This record gives sequence, C-alpha cells and structure tokens, in this order.
Amino acid sequence: MPLYEFECIKCRKAVEDSLKQIQKKINKKTLSDLINKYDNIYRIEVIDLENEKVLAEYGKKHSNSFLDFYIDEGSKLVLFNSENYRFTDLIYDESDEKKIKCPFCKSKKFEKVFSSFAFTSDLSTDMPKPDLSNLPPSVRGRTMLTDYIEEKDRPKKNR
Repeated sequence: MPLYEFECIKCRKAVEDSLKQIQKKINKKTLSDLINKYDNIYRIEVIDLENEKVLAEYGKKHSNSFLDFYIDEGSKLVLFNSENYRFTDLIYDESDEKKIKCPFCKSKKFEKVFSSFAFTSDLSTDMPKPDLSNLPPSVRGRTMLTDYIEEKDRPKKNR
C-alpha cells in the first residue's frame, strides 16, 4: 500500500498567480484582491528581510499551514496562510487513483509529484542542506543550520 503525494493544479495555480501579482505590486489592496479572488488563501504577509519589516499584510490567520516563497533575489519573504496544494493518499490499486480529489477544493485535476519518502528509507542518511548562497548576505548571516537531529527523528539503532 504505497503512499503517494499529489499537487492540486487549481490550488497551486492560485498561489503561483498570486505570487506573480505580488511581485508586480506590493500593497494592501493587491493582497486584499488576491484573498477575495482565491478561496484557498486566507492571509498573505510580505516581509522585507533586509530591513526586518512587514511591507504589507492582509487577511485572517486560518490555520498553522504556511507556504513561504522568496522574491526579489531572496530579499523579500511572502507567506501564504492557505490550504496546502500538496496532499498525500494511499493507493491500493489503479482504480483508487481515479477517486482522488483535492481535500480542499474537491478538484480531480492533480499531478503526482516526487515524494521525499520515496528517496529516504533510512533516517541515518545525511539529508541535503538547502543552498543559502542565493540569499542576500544580511539574511544569510542570520540563518543557522545545524546537524542536530531531534530524539524522535533518530533511528532506533542510534538511540
């Protein structure tokens, strides 16, 4: 019984289109229009990382699900409080895949995506670290990545 990951095309397009609009113009009206236009986006925040200030924000926090994107060569962070367009489902046989719907918008248009579970069978393997070289030096200097693995995530043989 394999676990597959899918992305809802409609929900993903809403976030991608919103991001394009935000890159053109960052203000409260733009964010307001986007939240009113798309049902799966509840709140948007745009943060200037170099000056550590909120440039624009609109909407009400709905859940703890946040999608984050960097724009303007990594100097601005856009946070979407929205339903995640990526979801997982157990597939027992081929007919199960025909019954899959996006848990949020109920759309049957989705794409199967690579799952991180498919590539890692043992937690003792070294996971790749994100490349921070494209971030501005002021942001990179405040970002710390460590090799610490929480107790709950350690393989049982190493506890």
